[in-house]
Amino acid sequence: MHIREATLDDQRQVDWICDASNRERWTPEMITPINGRVVLAAAIQGEIVGVAKTHFYGEPDGEIPAGHYLGGLVVTPEFRRRGIGSALTRSRMDWIWTQSSSVYYFANEHNEASIGMHQALGFQPVGRFTAIRGVTADNGRSELVLFEASP
Repeated sequence: MHIREATLDDQRQVDWICDASNRERWTPEMITPINGRVVLAAAIQGEIVGVAKTHFYGEPDGEIPAGHYLGGLVVTPEFRRRGIGSALTRSRMDWIWTQSSSVYYFANEHNEASIGMHQALGFQPVGRFTAIRGVTADNGRSELVLFEASP
């Protein structure tokens, strides 16, 4: 597996991954490199099998800290449970740690697979919220758990 920065030339393959995963397609703006953010692609034999991105928020949002956050992660269904999500997450964490001493991530309190993977990578819960950066869980019926990791 090879992990590299995604480019707009990857749009067709990113669309295919999102479609195969029953996830909303990423727009070109979501893939375009911008300051303070990285979008990574995991490829096996030249085919992209996973994508992941980060976000940077320069200001706190109430109790939610400013900083670098892990964003979306999508892996093709037939390549799941092979360490691709973990490898993309470790690569994003390493990239963020060149910019900052903290990485943030949040998840629906019921997303045990994601929470378990991130805790195995060193993330610790720092709070529970009904909304984070405009995102809610289960239309506000569940909480979002905010996690932080440091090198």
